[in-house]
Amino acid sequence: MIAASNSTTTTHDQKLCIACKEPIPIDAEVCFHCRTRQVPEPVAKEPESKRLLAWIGVVTAVIGLITGLSGLVGPLKGWWKTGRQSHALLASAQRQEDLGEYSAAMDTLAEILKATPSDTQALHTQLDVAMLWIEEIRIPRRNVDDVAPQARTIFDRLTPILEGGLSTAKGYRAADVVAHLGWLNFLKSNITGQNGIVESHLREALRMDPENVYANAMIGEWLLLPRANLEEAKTHFATALKSAKAKPFVRGCQLEGMIYNEEPGVRAELIRVANQMRKDNDPISNDDKGRIHTYFSTTVGTDAELREVVSAAPPDEVWATYEWVSPPASEASDFNKMEERFIQANIDEVSGKRGEALQIYRSLDQELKQRKDSGPRISQRVRDAVQRLSH
Repeated sequence: MIAASNSTTTTHDQKLCIACKEPIPIDAEVCFHCRTRQVPEPVAKEPESKRLLAWIGVVTAVIGLITGLSGLVGPLKGWWKTGRQSHALLASAQRQEDLGEYSAAMDTLAEILKATPSDTQALHTQLDVAMLWIEEIRIPRRNVDDVAPQARTIFDRLTPILEGGLSTAKGYRAADVVAHLGWLNFLKSNITGQNGIVESHLREALRMDPENVYANAMIGEWLLLPRANLEEAKTHFATALKSAKAKPFVRGCQLEGMIYNEEPGVRAELIRVANQMRKDNDPISNDDKGRIHTYFSTTVGTDAELREVVSAAPPDEVWATYEWVSPPASEASDFNKMEERFIQANIDEVSGKRGEALQIYRSLDQELKQRKDSGPRISQRVRDAVQRLSH
């Protein structure tokens, strides 16, 4: 009889232990060799009540999350709505600024800043509008008291904005703000009689930015009034005109500082400025043209002053400038036409064309003798010119 071998083969009523591999009865639940259970422990089922509580916890958490998010919806909706309104108002303010409606633009920006005081774009635009508004204000040549109350209201509105800009503006913009603050004080002193620092602010702006257009233009006009430091003023105006930035403002400062300024040299410089403005096709008001035209008038000024005017630039350019500032030919009276010939004769005389000048003077003299409404002043000046050139 052959002995059984040590193999995994078992009889029909035996099985191998899952751990030690020894044969054990097929229905044995525990190996009597190693005591290992042959059937895994049944997984205990979670009580239904516990499972229900777990689901309740999940549902409660979801409800809490929804409730929390709903609490944010109101503020988020309000923030979004405010942002849209601010954007629309800012666009409106910028359009008003472009149209020169500075008071309306300030009102619109104030509405934005009331809702969001730290709105950077609104604050930036507000400062821009304030500076542009200051640039538009000019000192009246007469009836200052009539505009003083309204001007004071404007100044009181602009002052805190500029002062606030001192702490926020950087670089060249900081120099812009300092210059405009000085200029605001200049306007105050001349319109409402309020004292303030002018020149120190303008020179501080130049220290911060020597090429600053506004500071150079403003101090140029300041230097012409009232003592007329013409040479220094010309230097600052030249610096301001190097770039095309704010050119109408720079030209305005030149004209304001020179028109009706009787200091030596200013008269000729005004004609040179007007001549260059004509050549550059710069904008100029009819009022300023009329004021410059008075420097050519035969009824204002002396012969010496007129010679200073007509010799300020090359003869053909002086003549072109004279025509540029004169009323249209269609509006010219007979007297205007005689004055025009008198100016032409003066230009010829100072440019060395004595014969041509004398011919015009003699022709005028004959016409004036036949007229009774010509006025004694031009008649005398023409006779003096004929006598002067006849020797």
